[in-house]
Amino acid sequence: MDDKTRQDIEYAALRFHSGLTSASVRELFGSGIVETHRDLRADNITALISKMRESDQLSNKTREAADKLKKNTDAIRSNTENYIEIAERTGMFTVSEDDPDYPYLWKVISGMPKVVFGIGDRSILSACHTCGAAAMVGSRTPGRYSLYATEQFASHMAREGIVVVSGMALGIDRKSHESALDAGGKSIAFMPCGADQIYPFQNADIYDRMKAEGLILSEMPPGRKVIKQYFPSRNRLIAGLSDVCLIMEAGLYSGTLHTASFAANQGKDVFVLPNNIYVENCLGGLMLLKDGAEVLIRPEIVEERIKENVSYRYTDPKPETAEDPEEEVVELLKSRPLSIDDLCARLTYPYETIAAVLTGLELAMKVEQSKGKYVLTIC
Repeated sequence: MDDKTRQDIEYAALRFHSGLTSASVRELFGSGIVETHRDLRADNITALISKMRESDQLSNKTREAADKLKKNTDAIRSNTENYIEIAERTGMFTVSEDDPDYPYLWKVISGMPKVVFGIGDRSILSACHTCGAAAMVGSRTPGRYSLYATEQFASHMAREGIVVVSGMALGIDRKSHESALDAGGKSIAFMPCGADQIYPFQNADIYDRMKAEGLILSEMPPGRKVIKQYFPSRNRLIAGLSDVCLIMEAGLYSGTLHTASFAANQGKDVFVLPNNIYVENCLGGLMLLKDGAEVLIRPEIVEERIKENVSYRYTDPKPETAEDPEEEVVELLKSRPLSIDDLCARLTYPYETIAAVLTGLELAMKVEQSKGKYVLTIC
């Protein structure tokens, strides 16, 4: 195993077994105590604890977490070796934020993982950037109409080179993966457990196909069992990796709605398959339509939207100066609507600066928000 992969695994072991909260980790990066995720690993624990205790830039809660870090050092080292053994045995690899194939769309969204684990065809990640990706999610117990539509849309996307992204659950997720692979296309499955874990067990066959023909990803370290609380977090990654989100069927309390919400908040277009108003399992999707989601009618419309997004990745203007943030924001918005995360990724200013600029532009009625994106109202 190369040093880079080992360091990624060491970081994961520390994140999951150190007792540090996500807020504390953000403070460590923000204060400069930690510069990259590779600084958070077992070999650096002693120096890290010393810096945490001495720093005056950390909250009391984060400084106190140094004691937890010291107490859990043995557990971190033990789990590091366990993760390495599983990764070597299963052919698992890591993708970290400094890798060239780290998802482009994750770079423009806050809160994305610094390291993910994968099994399968790694090149599919690059295809998400060059050809686009569509999230396809829905009920675990869908009707025949929804399954048929899922097969048609997933097959069309796959034939056009668009990557189909889903969560390998029963029902819509499974049909999305199967249809994409059957059409000779590419598919990515995000797991609510370690990438080496088969979940649910009924999907053992499609799991094996995805290992051989597709790509399986997880934010969770190797060997990690399913955690119920992780499902919403997993859904944010599905939405984040994709250019658009297709809701094929969802009840009022379906976890699918989490994915739709994440996609909308990330500034992605959400399409919903219109369905039966008398079926409870369809009411969540219908409510999304009521709230402004787009009606999913023809795959060509989705294909065109994705290809449009891909083209913007190569043609977005890059302001050369950094003197007037308002001028630069307006210049970028002249090309197309953008979310605040998109703007932060393209400019050198901190989030709070961009937020203040957008607020000022809204008050001056020069921009307005539409579906999570800022639209220029003047030219």
